[in-house]
Amino acid sequence: MADIEFDAGDASALAKAVRRAAATLRGQGGSRSGAADSALADFAGSYADRFREAVVIEAEDRARLVGVLTDLASGVDRAVQRAEQERERVRAHAAWKVRESERQRSAVDALAGPFSGAAVDLWGTLVDREPSNEPLTRPTVDAEFRGRERARYGAGASRGKSSADPAALRAFVSTVAGLDTSASAEAARVRSAWSSFRSSCAWVQVDRGSMPAGFDRYTGENDEDRSWITKTAQAFEDAGGGAIADAVLDIAAMGRAAPAVQGLLAAGLTPAQVAAKWAALGLTTADADALRALPTSVLSELGNLEGIPYWARSTANVVVLNQRMGDVELEIESLLASVASTGDEGAARAAVQRIAALKTELKSLRNINAAVRESRFDGPRYLISLTEDHPPLAAVSIGDLDTADSVTWAVPGMDTTTAGMSSWTTAAQNIYEQQTRRGDAAGRAVVAWIGYDAPIPADVLLMGKADRGGENLAASIRGLDAVRAGRMPETNIIGHSYGTTTAAVALSKPGVHVDRFVALGSAGLPDDVRSADDLHAGRVYAAQAKDAPVGQAGKGDEWASFGREHSVGHRVDPTSEAFDATVFGADGTTLQGGEKLHSVLHHDPLNGDRRGYLDRGTETLHNVGLAINGRDDELTPARAR
Repeated sequence: MADIEFDAGDASALAKAVRRAAATLRGQGGSRSGAADSALADFAGSYADRFREAVVIEAEDRARLVGVLTDLASGVDRAVQRAEQERERVRAHAAWKVRESERQRSAVDALAGPFSGAAVDLWGTLVDREPSNEPLTRPTVDAEFRGRERARYGAGASRGKSSADPAALRAFVSTVAGLDTSASAEAARVRSAWSSFRSSCAWVQVDRGSMPAGFDRYTGENDEDRSWITKTAQAFEDAGGGAIADAVLDIAAMGRAAPAVQGLLAAGLTPAQVAAKWAALGLTTADADALRALPTSVLSELGNLEGIPYWARSTANVVVLNQRMGDVELEIESLLASVASTGDEGAARAAVQRIAALKTELKSLRNINAAVRESRFDGPRYLISLTEDHPPLAAVSIGDLDTADSVTWAVPGMDTTTAGMSSWTTAAQNIYEQQTRRGDAAGRAVVAWIGYDAPIPADVLLMGKADRGGENLAASIRGLDAVRAGRMPETNIIGHSYGTTTAAVALSKPGVHVDRFVALGSAGLPDDVRSADDLHAGRVYAAQAKDAPVGQAGKGDEWASFGREHSVGHRVDPTSEAFDATVFGADGTTLQGGEKLHSVLHHDPLNGDRRGYLDRGTETLHNVGLAINGRDDELTPARAR
């Protein structure tokens, strides 16, 4: 006797599991509703709207799911009954066939002769009718449910703001956490019971079977809601209360996947396009605290994105800088412990090498930190770039680039790395202060720009570092133009040594222009820059201390001429008469009022004896201040060579 493929035990277990799940979900309504109402009491803005919508979707989906589970339980119950009926029909027909076979044998025996002794069951033949031989229609169950996605961000790139009581949001999370755990447990039980049912009850037809996956989707969306609201509460706490820009909340909740970030980081955007997208977000300095709380993975990209206001870049970069210092310190400690405990010589050697690299990086990070936090000088400082290189490149602005009326890039030369960020920032500080001494430049900013991989001596005679650095500097200039569009300040570049080579590359790029370019102790401008007119600068200035024997410090500039004369590709001397720059003095003089200006006795920008190109009290620093303030008639002249 053939049986149908149907395990009544598995079917009953499924009916029990879905009824239990339906009862659990049905019983959660009051608690969920109360928790949501409490959270919404002080929740306002787009984020409150999204939360309210999510609450409605959850409640509607939960009600639909309860209905699907209830109907499924009833359908499975009917299938159990139908299966029993089918089995009873099969059993009855099989029994009848046995009886019918016996009757047929009896009839055959009766025909064999009158004295065979066989009796014919005429009554059974007439009354025992054949039961149905047609299988019952197979039952069908329907388990169709698809949980819906819930929006969890404000309004993309909008100027909206939201406010909330973070304690109330956390209370919501605390309340629904237990409910979500129960719902997830029920989903797991239903999924298991459904799997067993499908495996052992193939006789039952399934019309639609999305419910188990839909149940999981529903509980997954609940989990996402809790995570979202937890991050939102944290963002409000970190901001110290008040309204927060929806864009900031988006990023706090979604990280790099936030629409605002995706828009800003889209491939191929110009700085001007980035600036427009940022402006659409409506973020101001009042959002700085909220910005600090964003994921460092997002901040590290925003902090170096040309077109974003510099207050935001500095806010982001300082957070990333502190995080990186901590991470590197922890890794060094961990590796030191591993070296002390390992017996593997190869592993120990690799760890030691890694420690050495990390210490180099840490030196740069700490030096950058010191340069930003230095308080003994005049002028606020901003960390306007911090790359992910190891060690990083960086730029520190003295003065506010978002508002300054005069902006100057100080571009260093050979052997300058962020391990010496404090020193180069001191040189920039000297320029910053000199502007005030030699003219009214209260709204000024000077950028200590170590934004390229400056050459070591072996590379200084080649153009490769300048070409790459020039691209970076050009991007920085375009970035200022985008941020300050319509209110562009006066712009200047002061290059020292190989920094003049790099700056000249930048000033040869399309779309790049500054008002003034000053070349100090130039290692040579690119060969294709034949005169000052070839540079995109309103005025070009140059100075060099008297030549000194190569390698003999304290007698003049011992490297500039050597760099030009032996270079491959940057042999142009900006102090030459043919170049037609404004050349000013560097070898010391006395002003009319009796102030003595020191001569430059080194190729260095700064030197311990204060006779570097950008040391205080030197003739070159005096003239730099005049040049970038546009006071050409007061420049001291260069001595004849």
